[in-house]
Amino acid sequence: MRDALSDLHPMADLLTSCPGMTKEHVYYLEQRGYVRPIKQRHGKIERNLYTSEQLELIKAIWGYRQAGFPPRDAYQRALREQSHGQLSMWPNEGAEEEL
Repeated sequence: MRDALSDLHPMADLLTSCPGMTKEHVYYLEQRGYVRPIKQRHGKIERNLYTSEQLELIKAIWGYRQAGFPPRDAYQRALREQSHGQLSMWPNEGAEEEL
């Protein structure tokens, strides 16, 4: 169980990874459904934990927001960036190899 929790990051990690970002910015992304954190309860206190993938997505969104993109466009570009990063390890099926 400890290994599964080591991949989760609290809000503090997120805010230190994205200079200038506030909790309100993160809550906005959650309200819009761009990010769905894992809820962890400690008595009456509930805190949000984020996976490494969510952390990277939020960092990318924040980078596009800082560049002046509206939230929806920033989210779409960040998703594209992540999917291109994952797909870049697969060769293009229609592309011819040039040597």
